[in-house]
Amino acid sequence: MNSDDEIDPSRANEHYKNNNTDTRQALYDSINPFAEDDTQVQEPWGAGVSQDVADAPREEEREGSDTHTSDIQSYNPSGDIVGHQPASEPVSQTPPPLLRFTVGQVVDRSNHTPSFAFDITTNLPSYKARKYTGVERNQVELERLEAHLRATYPECLVPTLGPGTATSKYVPEYHNDRLVVMLLQQWLNRVTAHPILRQDYELRQFVETPFAFNPALVTPPSGSAGAMSVAPLQGSSGFFSWGRQKQRVTRSANPTPFEQQLEQTSENMAIFQQNVAEARRWHGRLARTRARLAIDLKDVGTKLVSVGVIEHSPHLARSFKRLGKCFLHTGACAHSQSNLEGSRPIAVEDIYTLACDHVHKSLSCRQLIFTDHQVAERQLERKRQAVAVLRASTNISSEQTQETLAEFNVAKADADCKRQRAERVDKVLAADLGAFEANRESDFRAMFGALARDQLQVERQVLAELKAALESARHTGPVPNSISASTSASTISSAYPTATTQSPT
Repeated sequence: MNSDDEIDPSRANEHYKNNNTDTRQALYDSINPFAEDDTQVQEPWGAGVSQDVADAPREEEREGSDTHTSDIQSYNPSGDIVGHQPASEPVSQTPPPLLRFTVGQVVDRSNHTPSFAFDITTNLPSYKARKYTGVERNQVELERLEAHLRATYPECLVPTLGPGTATSKYVPEYHNDRLVVMLLQQWLNRVTAHPILRQDYELRQFVETPFAFNPALVTPPSGSAGAMSVAPLQGSSGFFSWGRQKQRVTRSANPTPFEQQLEQTSENMAIFQQNVAEARRWHGRLARTRARLAIDLKDVGTKLVSVGVIEHSPHLARSFKRLGKCFLHTGACAHSQSNLEGSRPIAVEDIYTLACDHVHKSLSCRQLIFTDHQVAERQLERKRQAVAVLRASTNISSEQTQETLAEFNVAKADADCKRQRAERVDKVLAADLGAFEANRESDFRAMFGALARDQLQVERQVLAELKAALESARHTGPVPNSISASTSASTISSAYPTATTQSPT
């Protein structure tokens, strides 16, 4: 059997190459707080032109008319035509921002750290070039980029990076390389589709730096939204969950409908994470069991073929060999099934087990952002009261007045910044949660579809082999027998004489 037919994760790469681009773009079109000038879509042509100019006839219409504009328009003393406006040129639509990574192949696997080759195409003006080819980055640099994005944008749901090494010891290396490249391509597509993440400075350095990529990780002060450490999600069932306080992601006395939705999302993610972790464990056990089954089937097939070799009866020897080959083929198919069950399902389940933790951290960071905003508002109110006291006083020095006003301006700027961030976080989080749900559904549906197709292909091969073995058994000729029936009967009678009874004397 061709080993390339056992598992082909690259077939699903077409599904991930432009996975849910329209859905994510529709979700992200309403937000773009960090976008630069290149991401702002210009108004359609004629939006900023006066109505007279917009209603003016085109050049070809003026040529067809008998009366020229210059014949009916008067001149001013300076020689210019009164009321003449230059013809406006069509304003070209700005193309949508583009940043596309194309993962080539795994170029190096030394020290268990794979390196990848990228081709990058972009139209963002912050980049020095429009196309980069042959950019090489390893798994450690990719993990650094993911950690930087999570620390810099705690209010965003940064996609979870897939594994860079083999997910199962039963998966051949070339199969694992296809799976790792597919998952990395999917991660880069989702990062570059995010309107905030694709504008990141370190992402540009990831593309353009000629040496090793080592971003400066943001270390927020303790108590801020980015410095939060959240425990893993805990399910609501089990002995140790008795008496434990329920984890909350909002602290409002009167939660809004959106905050109630976030609470429900957090509970759903806790249950989903618990079940996915169990499914991942049983998938690994199933892959190991099927791999042992494949070894046993191959051993049985080898022994049957050996029996067929030493068998003196031609037809029986042919049957033994045929059955042995059937077991060998079934063992190879079972090994392919172990590869299928131990590679992509385990990788996807591992990714979403971590992604549920990231969702919970982002929801908790939202609450910290709102808490920071409330603290800044209270600080601003105190500074405002201090300014009011200074205005009412008559014996305050000018230095103290200037210092108080400077503190008030600093507090006002800080409160405005945190207010804008608090207003933006709900928009960003709503869009990110929508994209996360769409990606979660598409990832598992694609994984189930690929697994079902590959399993069906393997089962068809096993069924074809069993049908061939059955046809071979049916068309086997009769057992050769050169001894006639009469001769056989006489031979049996002579070999086993009947007992005779003797009469008494």
